[in-house]
Amino acid sequence: MGFRFRKRTRIGPFAFNWSAKGLSSISLGGPGASINIPVARDGGVRRTVGLPGTGLSWTEQDPAPTKDSVAERRHRQRQVERIPTTEQTIRMLMRGIIGPECVGDALWRQGLVDRVLAYEDTPRNVREAAVLIRNPEACELHCRRARGPAATNRAALEVTRAIQTVLAFTEAQGWSTPA
Repeated sequence: MGFRFRKRTRIGPFAFNWSAKGLSSISLGGPGASINIPVARDGGVRRTVGLPGTGLSWTEQDPAPTKDSVAERRHRQRQVERIPTTEQTIRMLMRGIIGPECVGDALWRQGLVDRVLAYEDTPRNVREAAVLIRNPEACELHCRRARGPAATNRAALEVTRAIQTVLAFTEAQGWSTPA
């Protein structure tokens, strides 16, 4: 039979339950009624109500969260926070840069990106920005490579900054007029 290490530290109404691997749970309450919240294991919150000294008690435990419930909770949280999904972010970006009245008209139809890439004295940061946005498909692909909504938002921001960098350079060179 192996040895087991258990230690309980009380601070006010809280009891910190320690195991050999560290903090295992936190209990709140005392004799008669307590709530135990697991920290190191997958399990639900346990509530116990009893009559001290009689040996009679009632224990109720929430089920352990499943992967599906975690995914559902994240989905609900995203809906509450209104974080756009990956597809919504990509659609918003592409709608903003492609079209006759959008910056994509100057960048791709008038050949500004190609001109920036062909110009020998283009600064490195402007050249890198131009490579990132060399065509609409490259912009969309950059966003699709990101994993998750937050990473997609960052990728869309990178594309937007690259567009601003290239447009500022072309305006400084006199190749385009300010919008």
